[in-house]
Amino acid sequence: MNRYSRIAHAITHHAGSPQAFGVVVGLTLGWIMVGLASGASRAWELTITCGVPILTLLMVIVLQHAQNRDSKSIDIKLNELLLTLEEPDSEVIHSRHLADNDLEALDQRHVEQAESEAQGAATSPRAPA
Repeated sequence: MNRYSRIAHAITHHAGSPQAFGVVVGLTLGWIMVGLASGASRAWELTITCGVPILTLLMVIVLQHAQNRDSKSIDIKLNELLLTLEEPDSEVIHSRHLADNDLEALDQRHVEQAESEAQGAATSPRAPA
């Protein structure tokens, strides 16, 4: 794993913890106390109006990296399961790379296939028990 991935993984692991929530609450209360003590100076306001959006953007980037990594991991696991089928559909295995309209068409094809199989199962006579 490269350095960015290790750092992003560590940040996402700790950012979702109860301790991180406590730190944010503590920093917010500290910021409010400093503001009350300093008379809500301009510098006090700028720490929030400038600092928080920058931190938010950085967290969005890190969290998106983690989401992409998790999605890719799930795709690999699902592909492994699909490959164990007798007749795997290569279009399904590579569906992550399809355009939106092709993905929609593939989904519609599978919905129709499932419906026809369900109708076939409903009309076929059942074996006596």
